[in-house]
Amino acid sequence: MEQSFFKELLHYNKPKESPTRLIGAGLCMISVLFTGYLSHQLAISSYGSLGIFTFLYYQRLPLKQLMLRLTIVGTFLTTANFLGMLSTHAVWTAPIVVAMVGFVGRFFFRLYGIAKPGPFFIVMVTAMGASTNVPLPKIPLMSSYFFIGVLFSLVGAIFTHFVQKEPFPANKVEKTLKERINEDPTVVMDSLLYSGILFFAVYLSMGLQLKNPYWLVVSCASILQGDNLRAMAHRNIQRIFGTIIGLAIAAFLLNLSLSVFETLLMITALFVTVEYFVKRNYAIAQFFSTPMALMLSMLVKQQYLYTLIQFRFLGIVIGSLLGLLAAWVMTTSLSFYNRKFHSN
Repeated sequence: MEQSFFKELLHYNKPKESPTRLIGAGLCMISVLFTGYLSHQLAISSYGSLGIFTFLYYQRLPLKQLMLRLTIVGTFLTTANFLGMLSTHAVWTAPIVVAMVGFVGRFFFRLYGIAKPGPFFIVMVTAMGASTNVPLPKIPLMSSYFFIGVLFSLVGAIFTHFVQKEPFPANKVEKTLKERINEDPTVVMDSLLYSGILFFAVYLSMGLQLKNPYWLVVSCASILQGDNLRAMAHRNIQRIFGTIIGLAIAAFLLNLSLSVFETLLMITALFVTVEYFVKRNYAIAQFFSTPMALMLSMLVKQQYLYTLIQFRFLGIVIGSLLGLLAAWVMTTSLSFYNRKFHSN
């Protein structure tokens, strides 16, 4: 019997996974945060923490395949963030850059079966770069800080690989790019729609002049991570509800006047908690994702807390609703496309 929509929202999954991956993620994050702290350069902590998202693409694979996979993803993340920062020096290019990166990410991640988080973090770091005013001469330096996080991710992946005892999945038959496109012809249309929506999201966020406008874009991209329209509707409600609770937690934590050392420990704890809950219940994960994002935002540049909370909430609500509308447009368009060309 099919569950009701409301029950599906509250459903708590119980995936079978080793705690080793969570430990590896936590070690990666705390390593890069304290590298910045001990070197008295918190920019390393801030930018390097974004490079740690490379580790979240970890899969149980033979070491050579795993390193190749994570190196490609880490290089893609670094390049995407670099292009995003570069676009701030010609503001009109920001929507184009995010859309192009989104298209390439969606296209190749789908064709090569790189499961969730898929292109989400690629879009996120591009949008964050496009929302960060870094002087042109300093962009390569900031990218090097970002890549430090990628290197920590690779080391963390090697550690996790040798500690984990699970068997490797069966080897898949290698296919050419043309064969993959022939098997999934809607990938081009899907990627075009996805990139077009991201273009509009960036354009809208810039037009509304939101503080940290990438929050709107990230929320929109997050909703589009759902497997189908119903799942995307779930994500929309869960993200908005989770953000409301998360903002209350963030207001409490940020009013505790934590030292930098304590803040870094809290960010690490929140990061591991998000990773634990994101596969179990998306709404609960947002309880901890929101304060983590705000604490990272305030790590380098001190911003007025309540203004930050207000714009975070506004960006997430608008972005989530835009993502749901876009999901309906994409689903309807691809349905007509499939009907016309008899695609699977």
